[in-house]
Amino acid sequence: MNEYLTELHLHTKESSSCSEISAKQIIEEYKKEGYFTIVITDHCSKSKMNRLGNISWKEKIDYVYKGFNIAKQYGNELGMNILLGVEITLQITDSDYLVYGIDKEFLYENEKIYEYTLEELYKLCNKKGYLLIQAHPFRDDIQLAPLEYIDGIEVFNGCQDEVSRNDKALEYEKNTNKILTSDSDFHRLDDLARGGIITEVEIKDIKQLVQILKNRNYKIKQE
Repeated sequence: MNEYLTELHLHTKESSSCSEISAKQIIEEYKKEGYFTIVITDHCSKSKMNRLGNISWKEKIDYVYKGFNIAKQYGNELGMNILLGVEITLQITDSDYLVYGIDKEFLYENEKIYEYTLEELYKLCNKKGYLLIQAHPFRDDIQLAPLEYIDGIEVFNGCQDEVSRNDKALEYEKNTNKILTSDSDFHRLDDLARGGIITEVEIKDIKQLVQILKNRNYKIKQE
């Protein structure tokens, strides 16, 4: 039986100041580790957009996806599937959410999306058929989301720079029917290939990923 590795949470140096590694190097390193698919989830937050200065919202979103564009082109050359995602920090709670299923038009059309309430963001994603996953819910200063406003929860986060308390996330989710994800939350080489999901089919596009997550047709990878 074939097994295919997919990374669901990753940041590029080109679009996220917290990341140390370029999009091209990320693709090379993940290919060496046996991954077939990567979802680029660079940050969208008020602080980040403010730092970009007095440019249009569209230009700011284009900056968010600069790393994705580079990764996509290079991934095509190396035979890897590079998919589009985003990590949104909601200003009200200062908590982070991964969105799967989006395209660029979604962020172009929702200026200052980080000012939405969680309920507003969830209803918007639900209407579009996107998935909303709370990232690293048990870190300090993160507010645990009401389960009625998320599709899933990140139960393993591999970022070495943070204390994510993955054991608490796994325990919390035992009594829910929400989607569970595992991610490396890659920022530097120490985070490489620590998380992800394992599937029996190669994930080639974002709609396929969303369906696999919804149907729970995957296993969780942890380090």
